[in-house]
Amino acid sequence: MSETGTRPAERPDVNIVVCADEYGCGRWYHRGRNADAVLSGLREAVAGVSDGRVQVTTAGCILGCTYGPRFDVARRWSGEKALYGSIAGAATVTRRGRVSFAPIPDDLGRVIEDHLPESAAPLSALHTPMRPADVDLLRRVLLDCSAGTGDISIGLGEAVVMVHNAAATVSIPATLDELQFVDGSGNPDPDGGIAVLTTDGDGRVALQLSLIRRLEFIHRNLGNGMPSYAVWMGDDQLETVYRIYLRRSENAANNPLRHQLFLALIEKYGSTVTF
Repeated sequence: MSETGTRPAERPDVNIVVCADEYGCGRWYHRGRNADAVLSGLREAVAGVSDGRVQVTTAGCILGCTYGPRFDVARRWSGEKALYGSIAGAATVTRRGRVSFAPIPDDLGRVIEDHLPESAAPLSALHTPMRPADVDLLRRVLLDCSAGTGDISIGLGEAVVMVHNAAATVSIPATLDELQFVDGSGNPDPDGGIAVLTTDGDGRVALQLSLIRRLEFIHRNLGNGMPSYAVWMGDDQLETVYRIYLRRSENAANNPLRHQLFLALIEKYGSTVTF
């Protein structure tokens, strides 16, 4: 056998492991991408790199966290490691304790550049504050909640909005049919950064879109067997600050369609969307 045939394969300079666990990070979305989309994007980026220098693989959830999509990057050439997720900075996860996340960049090719020996960035430079929230994506999600999506032309309709902080909680009957976007002066603007819902008493509940980092669609059955539908939104500390609970429609014929819409929204965006 030739010398070439017996030579062991060289180790890659960079090894990337994407969590693809459907019960862990794999089910979360970040800026419109889930784990499959991140994995595909990384593989496309690697295709332009010299053979074998970067390896992309998958694994089950090893952190026990909910900050996905998530992937680890190991610099084999230096022994350093980085952890990417839907947040930036320190967080506590079940199996590793306190860890530091770098935000997943929109351009996944940047990940490759940041970790190859000739273009490596200092690890400390990766853990920068997150970019502004993806307000356009959040606006689209809320519009679909209000007006429906696909073949479903009815919105989620009647709801109870709960706004709360560490000291107080306020519950307000409202309807998602009356969703409106406004600018900082309160003027109607389809590209406005503030979402406004009209309450049953003609009041208004405003939501500053740029401060929302996570939205969750929560569907479950209560102890009495009745279904429950909720949309929770959290800030940059991942604290839930704004909750929308659906209530029964006065038009009973709408309830099955609202159920279909809620499931369609989960199918379209995932049960959790990060911005």
